[in-house]
Amino acid sequence: MTLTPLRVWLEPGYDGGRFGAWLLDVPGAFGSAASRDLAISQAGSALGWFRDWLGRHGQHLAGSFGFPEAVEEVAAVTTDGYERNATFAEDARPLGRDELDVAIGRLGFARSDLDALRPRLDEVKATAAGERTVEGVLEHLATAEIWLGSRLDPGARFDGPGWAGDVATYLETTRAWALDNLRRLHAVDPARSRTDGQGETWTLRKVVRRYVYHSVDHLRELDRRLAGAEHRVDRLVFRSDHLDDPAPLIRLFLSIGWDRRAEDPERVRAMLAGTRRTASAWDRDELVGFAREHGDGVFSSLISSVCVDPRWQSMGVASRLVTSLVEGRPDVRFALHAAPGMSAWYERLGFEPDPTAMFRRRRG
Repeated sequence: MTLTPLRVWLEPGYDGGRFGAWLLDVPGAFGSAASRDLAISQAGSALGWFRDWLGRHGQHLAGSFGFPEAVEEVAAVTTDGYERNATFAEDARPLGRDELDVAIGRLGFARSDLDALRPRLDEVKATAAGERTVEGVLEHLATAEIWLGSRLDPGARFDGPGWAGDVATYLETTRAWALDNLRRLHAVDPARSRTDGQGETWTLRKVVRRYVYHSVDHLRELDRRLAGAEHRVDRLVFRSDHLDDPAPLIRLFLSIGWDRRAEDPERVRAMLAGTRRTASAWDRDELVGFAREHGDGVFSSLISSVCVDPRWQSMGVASRLVTSLVEGRPDVRFALHAAPGMSAWYERLGFEPDPTAMFRRRRG
C-alpha cells in the first residue's frame, strides 16, 4: 500500500495563541493544540475523526496517509483584539465546481447531525467561565454563516428573519442564504479574492473551507458537551482480557490516522501475539480505546500503542487504560515513547524523562 504524506498547514496564533493544523487536502479536517509539536502529531487524529465521520454518512475518503508533515506555516495576527486568520498559498487556487458540491454535501452532513443532537441539548449547561450556552452556540453558528458570506462581497445581505429565539428557523434560513450565496460567488469567479476592512485576505477556497470547518467544529463541541452531560463514558466497558483479533484494532488505528500501522493485518496480528497484556475500552462491540504492555512484566516492561477513538478523547479513557496496566506493580520499571507534545500528559501519570534512554529507530 502506498501512503500519501499527510500534509499539514500550520497557523500559529490561532484562537488566541494555539496552533491550528489545517489539512487542506481534506477540506474541513482541522485540529489545534497548545504547541506546534502537538498540533502536528495530532493531525492524524483530526484526519481519522473526519474520515470516520464521512464514512458514517456513506462518503469514502480515498487513500491512506503516512506521517504528518508541515508544508506551510502562516501565523494569525491579532490587533486590538481582532484576529486575522491565515491565508495559505493553497487558498489562492480556483475552486472547482465539484469541490464546491463536495463541501456543500459536508455542510449538509454536519447540519443533519446537529439536528439529531438538538432535542437532547437541553441537558447541556454552560459550566466554564466564558462558555457559551447552547443557544449562544447555535446563534453564533448561524450568524457566522452570514458573516462568512460577506467576506468576498460586502454588499451581500441576509434579508431573512433575525434571531428571536427561534433556533430552527434561524438555522434553516441562514444556511439556505449561505448556500445560494456560495453558488452565486462561484458562478461569478471561482478564484475571487478580497481584503476585508480588518486587513484579512479572503479567497473563495478559504471561505468554503472555513464554512465546513466552522460547522463541523461546533458540531463536535456540542457533542462533547452533551457526552459529558449524559455521562456517556459510563457506558464503556473496560477489559483486561488479551486481544487477539486484529480487526477491531485496525478500525481503531484508522480512526486516529495510524494508516501505516493498519495497512498490514498480519503484522497487527503478530504484534498482538507478542503482547503481554492489553487494556481495552469498548462501546458495545466497538473498540474505542487500547493500550498494551510488552516485556517480562517482572523487572521491566514497555507501554505502547496507547490510542483512543477521537469521539472518546478528553474523557479520561487513555489515563484509565494506562493506569490499569501499571498500577499495583511498584517493582516493575515501565518505559514508553511519548509522541511529540505528550510528555506532560504522561508525567501526570507518574512517568518522567530519562536522560539515559536510547532508541534504535526502525529502518525504512
